[in-house]
Amino acid sequence: SHPTPKETRLNTQEVFKMADTTSGDIENPNPKPPAETAGGGASSKDDPHKKWKVIGLSTFLIVAVVLAIVLGVTLGGGDSSSSNVSTNNEDEGTTTTVLPTDTPPKDDVSAPQVYKAQYLASNGPILAKLRMINPSVANGYSSCIDLKEDMRNALWHYANTVIVRDRDSSYHNDRYEKCDPNNPSQPVWYGILEDNVAFSMDESTAESASAPAPEAGGSSDAKVKEDSFETNNQVDGVDEGDIVKSDGDYVYAAYGDLLYVWNATDGTKGISITKMPFEEQDETECPHNYPIDNEEPFLEDQPISLSSEEVEEFSSEEVEEKPDSTESVQTISSSSGTESVQSTSSSSGRQRNRRNRHHRKASSIYWNPCHKPKPRILSLLLEGSRLTTVVSEDNYRGFGYQGGNEEESQPIIDDYSKLTIRVYDISDVPTDGSPLTLLGEKEIKGNYDSARSVGNTGFVITTSYINTHLFAGDLDRYRPQYCGLNSTEYEKLAHETALKNTEPFLERMVEEMQLQLDGACDSIFQVSAMQSGDNDEDASNGDMLSQFVQVLSFDMSSNFVDKNISTNVAGAFSSGWLSSVYASQEFVATLNVGHNYNSTSDNWDSATFILGFDISGTIPKPFAYAEIRGSPLNQYSTDLYEGHLRVVTTEWQWSAVESRTTNKIFVLKVPEANGGQEMVTVGETDHLGKPNESVMAVRFIGPRAYIVTFERTDPFYIYNLTDPAEPKKLGELEIPGFSSYLHPVEIEGVPFMLGVGEHVNATTGRRVGVKISLFDISNHSSPTENATFVDEGAYSSAGNDFKAFRYLPVSKKLILPKSEYTWSDNGNFDGFVVYNVGLGKVTPSYEIEHANSYDMYHGCWYNAYMPARSFVFQSKLTTILSHSVISTDLENGDKLWNMSLDEGLENTACASYFIGF
Repeated sequence: SHPTPKETRLNTQEVFKMADTTSGDIENPNPKPPAETAGGGASSKDDPHKKWKVIGLSTFLIVAVVLAIVLGVTLGGGDSSSSNVSTNNEDEGTTTTVLPTDTPPKDDVSAPQVYKAQYLASNGPILAKLRMINPSVANGYSSCIDLKEDMRNALWHYANTVIVRDRDSSYHNDRYEKCDPNNPSQPVWYGILEDNVAFSMDESTAESASAPAPEAGGSSDAKVKEDSFETNNQVDGVDEGDIVKSDGDYVYAAYGDLLYVWNATDGTKGISITKMPFEEQDETECPHNYPIDNEEPFLEDQPISLSSEEVEEFSSEEVEEKPDSTESVQTISSSSGTESVQSTSSSSGRQRNRRNRHHRKASSIYWNPCHKPKPRILSLLLEGSRLTTVVSEDNYRGFGYQGGNEEESQPIIDDYSKLTIRVYDISDVPTDGSPLTLLGEKEIKGNYDSARSVGNTGFVITTSYINTHLFAGDLDRYRPQYCGLNSTEYEKLAHETALKNTEPFLERMVEEMQLQLDGACDSIFQVSAMQSGDNDEDASNGDMLSQFVQVLSFDMSSNFVDKNISTNVAGAFSSGWLSSVYASQEFVATLNVGHNYNSTSDNWDSATFILGFDISGTIPKPFAYAEIRGSPLNQYSTDLYEGHLRVVTTEWQWSAVESRTTNKIFVLKVPEANGGQEMVTVGETDHLGKPNESVMAVRFIGPRAYIVTFERTDPFYIYNLTDPAEPKKLGELEIPGFSSYLHPVEIEGVPFMLGVGEHVNATTGRRVGVKISLFDISNHSSPTENATFVDEGAYSSAGNDFKAFRYLPVSKKLILPKSEYTWSDNGNFDGFVVYNVGLGKVTPSYEIEHANSYDMYHGCWYNAYMPARSFVFQSKLTTILSHSVISTDLENGDKLWNMSLDEGLENTACASYFIGF
């Protein structure tokens, strides 16, 4: 039988010790007394140098044999693509290849690769082998045993990082070596409780856990009949998940834990309301037994204490003074009761304004460690007669959470929320307030990132956060078991503890991740460190398993047996962070930001590691890999066109003298079937933009790229990517301000790019308000700003929430959300503006107000908040924002009907207008 990893490691150390004490200087050994023969005579008279060479050679052979055995056992799950020795795998009935060496192979320096070090250096008592990311990770795993072995090595690498850190720390050596385990009164451990925090192999496996009547309105007299209700998607044929959807007949809106459905053209015809299931928290079962009092939220008339710094800041603010110095008291009525609101003017105006600022932040908020928030619908997918909801239920645990009662253990998959996908039948929508019919549901792992659908197939991209501290935390030197040990003793005990805890932790981790490791694991990218460059030092603090990014697919049109949704999962462990997700009809790319070693500056710079998934079949599969410098701005920074993936990034180098930023376009060739795994960079630009400018907006249209960079002015660039190997700048334009979203439009046969962003003072760099720009791109070598409009003091969420943007190509109207805040209960605006767009002009037509200023601060609102969305049905404009829905005549802005989403709800706890989710 094979020795255990612990036994083989100790045996290896014994061999190295033997070699050190016996070999000496092989060529010039120190003379030693001759050994007696078995018969008591003298030793052979052979050449003594020859004898020592034989001994040295024998020692070398012993070390080589032991290393082969050790690495064959410990590293059996290494790169299946690099093999020199084969071992039989009885469980799988196949042959698993291993790399029988501890030394990473040398790369060919002439090869055009940036991956010069193949494996991380893992210094410490445990022999761990962990690859640095390279194109072969897209091969996935032919055996799940190999995946588990890589996960095991990643845990051992993390253990080494912790052990070496604490072993070599002079602080730990001075403090904890002097610790007296028999004196519990000394404050060495700071009250850390070993049993409840650290993972132990004795812990048990965790168990998987009436309708409003709106005001009716008349019909539209608009001259141009127009419909526009599709989601503002990036890629044709790929529908993106959103909080509001419409099929032209009905509008489906997610409002907190409620799903509203109403007639698209007339909301007065009745609605359907579906409430997401929710199990109320029993506060008597609070883990810490905190007393739950009937605490009141901070009220406006409570005194507010200001520090000297706040007073100074407050006195420098510009606050409008009221001409009347009298003091008045106004009593208002709301659904939560009656309260007195005292308002003062003149000398107390500034204090009132400051008080309202505090009130806005604190209103309806108080700390309750056992509070369990209601679920929230994060996204909707719509296809045919099926509507899919992605629902999140927060795993809020309160301050000082230690995992519940003593029988329970902390979860290893430490997601902030529990996600559930639910599919509803919308073939027959009720209008009497009753809910939709549920067809299927399934709880899935991870925290929501985004969702897509291609035909009947839905895709949900999530990230799970893995609490590897439950494994490594037991190695921290401040644990009581290390009290009084010196560095050598600590290292030995921590080494044994890590090996003892590895398998129980690994089994629980696999179970909680719901990974099916009973066959091939070809849907999972190989475990690797997301870093590159000529440096094998770890740039991620040792934790390679901290996140798991997954792409989940399911058939929305399926006949769900027992209401169970069958899903398929592909994914990758990430030591970086998920920046954005791009999806075409057959390809999904997750762009993960990690590190690249810059040997010139001796710094770790940002790099983006692109993991490409093939979604052309029923099961997502790892398909391709690429690395580029810098990080993308958002999903619009990536585009797939004619077999090439184009990506725009910004790389920050804070220590640079000439420019802190480098902006580039990278063009990557996507491999064809059986054409390898690497998306090779075939073209890239020089730095685009002025020094220190960063990318603010990107839009790819066919072979052209339109890019906005910014520091204090707005350079607008057009690049030609017709030849992927030679991206060329065609033209540029420099204007004040910047655009953060670009949308292609056509007016009277002339192509334009409509930009939404902010106007900026070119001298001070201060942002002034919303800016709309109409760029004429008919002459690519000389773009011009054909028209512009600046709304000073305003803000539009469309600048970063692109689904809030809507342009109507028939009527040439632009619909944007608009907000103005004064930090008081006067002069606020939250609603929409409709603009007329034409050659040489962008002019506001009318505004739609969704809440009056006073109610925004003093009203009683349901704990939900609708992001800004707009739709047009038969030239009737529907706008949705915050807590209301309003229908207006598109041509003249006359109100047709409106609906309060809060009406009729049991709202026992008032939420702030701005704080609902």
